[in-house]
Order: sequence, then C-alpha cells, then structure tokens
Amino acid sequence: MTLRRPGLLAAIALALYALALPRADAACSDRKIQSMAGDGRSVKAIAKACNMPAAKVRGVIGKDDGDAPPPAARPQGAPRADKAEPPEAAGKLPSGSGLAMCDCQGSVPYGAKASELRCQSGTSIATPCAGYCPPNGIAPWRRICS
Repeated sequence: MTLRRPGLLAAIALALYALALPRADAACSDRKIQSMAGDGRSVKAIAKACNMPAAKVRGVIGKDDGDAPPPAARPQGAPRADKAEPPEAAGKLPSGSGLAMCDCQGSVPYGAKASELRCQSGTSIATPCAGYCPPNGIAPWRRICS
C-alpha cells in the first residue's frame, strides 16, 4: 500500500523526529547529584551524566540541606574516614600514570614489576608501546604506575 496523502507522511516524519529529540529534563535528583559529588566526581562529569548544565549542578552541590537525613552507614569494604591516605601519598602519581616516554631500552618481560617511589602503590610495571625498534625489531616499552 502506498501513501497518497503527503500530510500523513509529514505527520509521521514529525512524530519520529519528536521522539528522537533528547529530553530537556534532568535525569538526576538533587540527592543523586549530592551522592555523585560525594564519590569524588567532578561537576563536569556529573553534568554530562545527568544531562544538565554545569551551573545547575554547582547550585545543587552548593546547596546546604539542613533537613537531609544523616549519611548512611559505611559500606563493608570502604575505608574509614580516620584512616584516609597519608599526606605523603597525596603528591604521588596514581595508578596508570606514565613514568617515562616510550623508548627502545632493550628487551624487558612485559608485566615485570619494579619498586618506584613516585607511585602511590610503590611499584611500576613495564608495558609495551606501539611500533618497533629498528635493529632487533622488538617493541619499545615504558614503565607506568601499577
């Protein structure tokens, strides 16, 4: 069956277009935004996840809720607040941070660990890089914090 009325075709196209548009309403409540901020997410990440402007997220985070319920009990595996990271670990590199540029430094077994004082974990791991080293054809590598 073919459609002979252009108005009907236009109405269907308009309806499909309206359904495909992103919703303007936010997907997150104030409580969820506060929770995400408490988990350490940035304002930009929260705004993107909730599909709302960053200014509105900042307004919700800055809002002081006097009648909010007390915080929930600490989850089973969560660290205690009084046993937070020591101050000397705050300036160290997190896991996955590169310690050097990729280079042809000879061969090394990938995954080999070595102690590294610049990393929070105290160890680094050898990882391969793209490309190859001309004389032997081995892959270049570098160390990253584990």
